[in-house]
Amino acid sequence: MTRRLLYSIHLWLSLPLGIIVMLICLSGATLVFKAEIRNALGMPKVVAPHGHHASKAGRTAKPFDGGRKGAVAHGKSKDAPYGVTTKRDFFSYVTKFHTSLMAGSVGKAVVAYTTLLLIFILISGLWICLPRNGRQWRQRFSIERRRGRQRLLFDLHVSLGYWVVLWLLLLAVTGVCFGLHLVPKGTAAMKIMHELHVGSWGGTVTKAITFAVSIVGATLPATGYWLYFRKHCRK
Repeated sequence: MTRRLLYSIHLWLSLPLGIIVMLICLSGATLVFKAEIRNALGMPKVVAPHGHHASKAGRTAKPFDGGRKGAVAHGKSKDAPYGVTTKRDFFSYVTKFHTSLMAGSVGKAVVAYTTLLLIFILISGLWICLPRNGRQWRQRFSIERRRGRQRLLFDLHVSLGYWVVLWLLLLAVTGVCFGLHLVPKGTAAMKIMHELHVGSWGGTVTKAITFAVSIVGATLPATGYWLYFRKHCRK
């Protein structure tokens, strides 16, 4: 498979899907530290009504008061020091957006298959810019700021992509496993996939890396669009 063919695959997948990838990455970054932010702000953990999570926290959420959502359980745990609630908060809506773009089952399919195609985008991009010698390897991991805007944009797209590609692939693969239901719910494998996807497997350090990688992942389509339209506008 030639680089030209891979470039075409990379380009024609990225152009229609880049905006969705940006939204998925940004919403994912927002969710990385949601538990820590909730705890810092004294916010209860959000659970499904009468879910098993509420029972583990100490007590099942109270019945709905007059049909209104938002009953808060008084029980607390290490994971939910401020109790639990069935009322959605900011992070609940971000989670819904991250998994379905708030578009129901159609949105879930869009997110799942966009994430699947992101794997091909990342691998094709990695191969297209594969260095051929030591000098190019050094260039792939550095950003040149004194050779004009075009070179800076290229480095922001390619060099930053090289720094995060393996971690992004990990996030994409685990995301596909969730989106396409490839791992049974409630299993040890599901727990491992979740920890890998949110970066909690290594504590705060891996969470911080996951956050940074997600932000960089959101910039890659932006720099890619800029390079593409700058090139074609000149023509």
